[in-house]
Amino acid sequence: MTIPLWDVKNNCIRKPSIDELSEATYTLIQLLGMGEVTTYGDLARLLDVSPRLIGRILGKNKDLVIIPCHRVVMKNLKLGGYSIGIEFKKKLLRLEDSLDEEDRVKRDNYRSLYDFLMDP
Repeated sequence: MTIPLWDVKNNCIRKPSIDELSEATYTLIQLLGMGEVTTYGDLARLLDVSPRLIGRILGKNKDLVIIPCHRVVMKNLKLGGYSIGIEFKKKLLRLEDSLDEEDRVKRDNYRSLYDFLMDP
């Protein structure tokens, strides 16, 4: 089920556009503090879309400093991709002390945005 939006102009409910999903994704990522990471799946669950769509949205992020998409990783806490290269993603995550000696995300740095936002 996709999150419905009210279309005021046409007085009906509609699916969100890719631009609206992108804005929501970027907003959610900004909730992560330095050193915290979440998963593509976590974001997808919040927005009721595919984790692959989240990856495509993040791949188009033009504001890497403002929208810290390097803080989004795969569900197994492996790094996944990064629009300007995985080595740069590693460097950013190392600076934030998010990686262990084997360049895997430290479990303590994982934050479920879904649980944070949806847990009563």
